Amino acid sequence: MKLKKRIISIIDYAILTVLSAVIIVPLLWLFGNSMKSDKDVRVNMAKLLPTSGEWQPENYIQAWKRGNIGQTIWNSLFNTLIAVALILVVAYFASYAIARIRYKGSELVHALFVSMMMVPLAQVVMIPQFRIISGMNLVDTHWGVILLYTAAGIPFSVFLLTSFLRKIPMELDEAARIDGCGRLAIIFRILLPLSKPGIATVVIFQGMNVWNDYFTALIYLRSPGMKTVTLGLKNFMGQWGLVDYNRLFAAIAIVTFPIVLLYVIFQKQFVSGLTSGSIKG
Repeated sequence: MKLKKRIISIIDYAILTVLSAVIIVPLLWLFGNSMKSDKDVRVNMAKLLPTSGEWQPENYIQAWKRGNIGQTIWNSLFNTLIAVALILVVAYFASYAIARIRYKGSELVHALFVSMMMVPLAQVVMIPQFRIISGMNLVDTHWGVILLYTAAGIPFSVFLLTSFLRKIPMELDEAARIDGCGRLAIIFRILLPLSKPGIATVVIFQGMNVWNDYFTALIYLRSPGMKTVTLGLKNFMGQWGLVDYNRLFAAIAIVTFPIVLLYVIFQKQFVSGLTSGSIKG
């Protein structure tokens, strides 16, 4: 029996090692190429380290200036923070209404939110969306794309947070009402702390979606001062399709860092959210 458990443990570790390598090796390759010279990165791009032995950290300084990364990071950060905050507020209260308030039609409302997850809103309703945003004079503004990100992120967030709120016993609400708590007090003092794993999961998923978005930003953001990090990476594409690879890799490494940091901060809550949310929908 012990031998069987040991074999299973070895297989598990082997699988996890392979999966970890699939994730870590590309990151090391990205970092290695970002430190190479122009000639080295074109001739030996497949190798992890510079073959000449000369590291060029100045690629990061040049990438920062050429890609206007400071401005693009600020634009992406502003869009991400505001959009995620709006998604959380709207989705949490909508999830509370579906999961904790008994009324006819709650399951239908939940089904409507779930059905919206199956529709690629950015592509299907692109033309009417553009007409609405244009009519509101929000093209080439932060708030134009923020409204679109919020609308696109609410269905999945409601689906996820509803599953968390349904797992919390209703007896807690009843006990709080006996103690004199109102609806808002129950939400903020009892349910919100218990929903931290789900909230962290929403923050990471929606934060990644907004930060990495290219399609919506490409359509609605025109001026250089409004461009996000994904649009800023186009500055490394020259004429006739020539690409400044080593500085492009340096820029990608810079703009990837905030998402990695976000995951590190919310890692425990994120893992707990995934495992808890998978038990009951």
